[in-house]
Amino acid sequence: MSARRTPLVLVTVAVVLVAAAAVVRFVVAPAATKLPDDTDQKVHYAGRATLLDAEALGTGDTAHALRPDVPVSAERRVRAVSTHGDTALVEDTLTVTADGRSLPSSKTYAVDRRSREGTAPPSARPVEPSRGALSSAFPPDAARDDSYTYYDSTTRSIVPVRYTGSAKREGRTVNVYEITVSAPVKDPEVLAPLPEALPRKLVAGLGPALDPAARARLTPEALAALPDPVPLTYVCRSKLVAHIDRQTGIAIDQTVDRTILAATGTPGATTPLLPVSALTFEVTPDSSADLADKASTAGRLLTLMTVTTPLALLAVAIALVTTAAVLARRRHRTEGNARPGEPT
Repeated sequence: MSARRTPLVLVTVAVVLVAAAAVVRFVVAPAATKLPDDTDQKVHYAGRATLLDAEALGTGDTAHALRPDVPVSAERRVRAVSTHGDTALVEDTLTVTADGRSLPSSKTYAVDRRSREGTAPPSARPVEPSRGALSSAFPPDAARDDSYTYYDSTTRSIVPVRYTGSAKREGRTVNVYEITVSAPVKDPEVLAPLPEALPRKLVAGLGPALDPAARARLTPEALAALPDPVPLTYVCRSKLVAHIDRQTGIAIDQTVDRTILAATGTPGATTPLLPVSALTFEVTPDSSADLADKASTAGRLLTLMTVTTPLALLAVAIALVTTAAVLARRRHRTEGNARPGEPT
């Protein structure tokens, strides 16, 4: 290669490397943050529950209608059923086990693979009405503010997500988000096993189990004004605290506190009667450690594509341009010092 062509070749290679760095940083890296089409993640929880004993309630044994402090475990599985461009159909299944009985609940969402927010399904397949809201996952590098909303499948409502700060979990930096729900239960799966009404005599016997505010409202006069049987509605009150890995969006830790209350209408108000279920559980230590390990692996890959590789390519490109400039300067100096007729 001639001395005249060498600097030009080096600059050309440098330009190619700069273009490659841009492609990796702005094309390949964003594509890597999309929800993978082989997503299949399991999370294990453990906690305690207060459960309604339907048999005791049915026999009028209101003193033993509630069973407190029952150990519970839960497994949540989030998997991509199919992907269609930037949209994924995600199946989110939560199976709660208590007293040897398993209660599975499965929901399907159409999710934008980049933002993780609900979107229009790619076909006529029925999905949860979660458009514009998070449901099963947070995006990588999630915003540290209150800009997100969350879809709650039990109440079929969309509620605000509150950012409460940052913390450390399993050696990873996490964003902490808090989600609070208080709304009527609308999920047919939850409502199906619950009674639509109770005999008025049975409701009267619940007095000792009610909180003071409910007892004050459910006076003998108010109770006598209710139809027999007494119609029931159900309200869900829940609080979810999620510790989301700042880099990858993986939920390393979560705590869930959810209560479903039976209520009835009394003059001028709706009076909660008793909890149908009250669950409090969190991610198990082993599951949290496993999720943190997955976040570390995914984080190294993201760092490689968003920082390490583009900077390395740019560094080589700068070195090539510098070398080309030095060679061109030497050639120019050599040509300037050459005698007339001498080869340079």
